[in-house]
Amino acid sequence: IVGEVYKVQSDGKLMNLTEEGKKSGRIEQLAAVDVKDMVIFPAKGETKAHMTVFTDTDCFYCRKLHKEVAQINELGIEVRYLAFPRAGAGSKTERVMNSIWCADESERMGLMTRSKAGQSVPSLSCENSPVMSQYKLGQQMGVTGTPALVLQDGSLVPGYMPAAQLAKMLGVVN
Repeated sequence: IVGEVYKVQSDGKLMNLTEEGKKSGRIEQLAAVDVKDMVIFPAKGETKAHMTVFTDTDCFYCRKLHKEVAQINELGIEVRYLAFPRAGAGSKTERVMNSIWCADESERMGLMTRSKAGQSVPSLSCENSPVMSQYKLGQQMGVTGTPALVLQDGSLVPGYMPAAQLAKMLGVVN
């Protein structure tokens, strides 16, 4: 079979069996990423959920989502950023993202916020930048655009989603 396989459930809704099968693989792939290679915006108070976001610093909807990160964190959701420079290797975006990921861990959140606000960040590079390996990981996981959210259950959600809707999807609010 070429394509996706669906199952009709007893309530008449369709379940994408192909997508269901990919979820556990995504969880395993993300578990293999060292947290020191992520830019993490921690939940405020108790962490009720987390999501991993493949992001691009120049993407309009990535910037829109980032403006809501404080609100998302207040809801108890940790945001873990991975790099996905849509323009690829050698692009201006890759250089900016290298500057963020090559900075000291204590500076990454501030640099991410500055870059998402359209402000410049100091130019940095390092031998072991994870930016392009995260880009390749995103491609392997089916990411084709940004932002791409991978939820705790391994679901891949393409595109921007408001904080309140994310909280419902993650089960932290009704």
